[in-house]
Amino acid sequence: MQVADSDKQAREPVTSAVPATRTRAPSWRQVMATTFSLWASRRLPRVRHPRALLVIICVLVVAAVAAGAVRLTVTGTSPRSAARASAPARPHQARAGGAVSAAASVRSQVAGWIVSQVSSSAAIGCDPAMCTALRADGVAASRLLALAPAASHAPGADVIATSPAGRAGLSQDAPVLLASVGTGSSQVEVRATAAGGPASYAKALAADLAARKSAAAQLLHSGRIKASAAGTAQLQAGQVDARLLIMLDLLASQRSWQVVSFGDASPGAPLADAPYRQVIVAAAGSGSGTARLAAAVALLHAQQAPYQPAQVSTVQLPGGRTGLRIDFATPGPLGLLAGSVSR
Repeated sequence: MQVADSDKQAREPVTSAVPATRTRAPSWRQVMATTFSLWASRRLPRVRHPRALLVIICVLVVAAVAAGAVRLTVTGTSPRSAARASAPARPHQARAGGAVSAAASVRSQVAGWIVSQVSSSAAIGCDPAMCTALRADGVAASRLLALAPAASHAPGADVIATSPAGRAGLSQDAPVLLASVGTGSSQVEVRATAAGGPASYAKALAADLAARKSAAAQLLHSGRIKASAAGTAQLQAGQVDARLLIMLDLLASQRSWQVVSFGDASPGAPLADAPYRQVIVAAAGSGSGTARLAAAVALLHAQQAPYQPAQVSTVQLPGGRTGLRIDFATPGPLGLLAGSVSR
């Protein structure tokens, strides 16, 4: 299980003041009465014919009625329409808004996961809404391939990110479940394609799981890799990515290491299918200085694909110790431990 030599080179709210006192506007009746009074005081003394006086009064009455009608039409609001305008959203409207918000939240979570976990060279097939979320999270448009309506696969895509609702063939075209977030119509799955289809992938996955268990047992038996009870159980169950196992074996060839923790599990995916792709280790025994950590970092950086980690860094551990963190991206190849690589 040793790596070949070539691989080793490898916003504040506005507070309103006390409102200013407003002079109440006179009613339209008061306005009309005042207007008629002023007009009559100037004009009626000059009108001497009774019929003309009657006509003037009729005109003024009609004008008053018309003014009232205009006021009711322009500025009036019936209690029913006012209630409609101020009424809160109906329950079904609130539910619809909540569903949209939940779906958007799921897409945002998935986009963030893809950015941090999926290989930066992977082409991603996505529905329009998911593509928008990925663009908003910084994924280059050149990596995104739009899925046609009802299609479950985009030619040339390494990874598919979409809702399985309405895409019945998704698990057939992209059988490798990398992550699943949300439920019902808001669910989004991230899947990878596999050469040979689902049956071939299932067979390769079973073989890879068996090889991971065997390699982990050898590491633990060597005594150069030590782990807690939880870490030992994870190793024995084949829940650790083959690339991590190979890097642990490479490090163990230099000195002994203590496994602090495994991480980067894929949400919604079984660990046997999507194992841990991150490990934090600390040098065991004496002489665990910064020089030895630096040498280990250099050794890991020198690896070539598919053994090159996505990230290698030092981290501070409780008690003042310094640890070494190794991360691999997803999707990972199968068959590394058996000498043949497949996807």
